[in-house]
This record gives sequence, structure tokens and C-alpha cells, in this order.
Amino acid sequence: MSARPSDPPGSPRYAINRAVIDFCCTPNARALIAAKADFFAAYPLGAEERQAVVGQEWRRLLELGVLPNLVYRFYMLHGLAPESFSSAIGAKS
Repeated sequence: MSARPSDPPGSPRYAINRAVIDFCCTPNARALIAAKADFFAAYPLGAEERQAVVGQEWRRLLELGVLPNLVYRFYMLHGLAPESFSSAIGAKS
């Protein structure tokens, strides 16, 4: 993934991690789940990144460099069972 002109200096994964952090820290995050596409529209995400956050592509978020603890937190905000996380990301038991 190459850096886009709107990316801040540093890691090219900054924008997607920042977006997920901001979403998870929003006081009404659970209420925003249905409208998360609108929330993430304000961030400089590439098409692949945007699809992963909006489409609940948990494994792909990890592959794109989202920190595992953020992916887990984002997963939990969707009301999913914690014990299903490892299978959702395709982890081998």
C-alpha cells in the first residue's frame, strides 16, 4: 500500500487505525454501527480499507495493519460474542 498525499507523515496504517480508534471511543458507537459508512467517510481511507471497516472483514482489518486490540474492540462493538473472535479472524486453534 503506498502513501496517499493526504496521509500524515509516518505509518501508512495511521489513518485506518485512527479511524477505528475514533469510532470505538465515540460515546454512542453502538448506535452508529448501522451508519458506520457515514462515520468512516470523514477519514482518508482507501477503497480496500473502507470496505474492510464497513464490511466487517475482521481478518482483512488485521492484514491491513489495524492493531489486533482495536479489531477486537471494534468486533465487540458489533455485539458479537467474544469467544467467536478467533474463528471470525480465521485463527487456528
